[in-house]
Amino acid sequence: MMKKPVIIIVVLILAVILFLQYMQRKSAAPVDIGVTRGQTAENLPGGVALPAETTSYVTPAAADVAEPAKFAVPSAKPVFSPPPVVTTKGPIPTIPADFAKAPVCATGTTLNDILSAHGKIWGYSAYNPTAFTKTENDAVYNLLAKFFSCQAVIYGDTKMCNFVPGVQHKLDKYFNTPNYQCVDPAVKVLFYAFASGKFKDEEPCHQYFKGDNLSGAKVPADFCTGAARGFDYVCDHPKSGANRTKCHEAFPTNRDYCQQTECFDNVSLYLALKDNNLSGCPEKYLSECAGFFTKSQSSCSSLLEMLGSVYCQTLNVHEASGNSDDQKKREEEQKKAMQKAIEEINKKARKALNKE
Repeated sequence: MMKKPVIIIVVLILAVILFLQYMQRKSAAPVDIGVTRGQTAENLPGGVALPAETTSYVTPAAADVAEPAKFAVPSAKPVFSPPPVVTTKGPIPTIPADFAKAPVCATGTTLNDILSAHGKIWGYSAYNPTAFTKTENDAVYNLLAKFFSCQAVIYGDTKMCNFVPGVQHKLDKYFNTPNYQCVDPAVKVLFYAFASGKFKDEEPCHQYFKGDNLSGAKVPADFCTGAARGFDYVCDHPKSGANRTKCHEAFPTNRDYCQQTECFDNVSLYLALKDNNLSGCPEKYLSECAGFFTKSQSSCSSLLEMLGSVYCQTLNVHEASGNSDDQKKREEEQKKAMQKAIEEINKKARKALNKE
């Protein structure tokens, strides 16, 4: 997960301030955009506190309230509930659903078996001679995070990522944890779906501004109220002035606004969700997009299948040898397998959607 240039943070704050000025009924004096560091909840890094003037705003008039949007298929009704808090060390809570009890590889291992083995056989907190190596753990965590990110989008609930471990050691940084690898793409897809008029809940909008890309910038609720009408509504109001271009770079709705790869990915994601076009979704969000459009477990099944394959193959090697001499060779093979897995998952996701 690469961070955007620091300038984007300033751009976003400017965009928010301009938006709030527009939403006010009375004109206000120019605002000093100096920032101070604030504290955020849930052990996330401190955010950027906006000046007091920007939070003393008036609720939008009735004419400014977003009209009801035509939403996509409603989020699926959960067949299981996520843990109330993010998992850390030790076994991950199991899931009382048939798919979690079904074998995911030839040895009969299930998803619940994998979850229960965390902290014992595999995971960053597992310490024993036969435990998975860091590279092997990374491979399992990556697929686990991607699987639950897909679940989070299907159910419209990022708490599904609570199954994926967060901080396990005192020196860990949250943005480097497997849990954030799950939360980040799910929040991004749901936020962009919200801004494109396809998702009702504002929560992903607020969560988005706690991400590492934005250094936890704090945004008043009215920003998300306006964003429900689309990024163009935020950026194209009369008072945007010279900052209009900068705002569009931060929240692009057209490729003409972009110069950087991430901006092109962002506009592709926005347009794909807005137009119900999975083929336009960037590769890195493909499984989440498929989950959003179909609201079907089939969108996540390839990820679960690959998770089982990678986990069981790694476990078999450890149980058969218990010898660290082949560790480097195993890690190289694991990297190749992961790359092949990603390509296969994306191929199956497209194929599955074409059959819907």
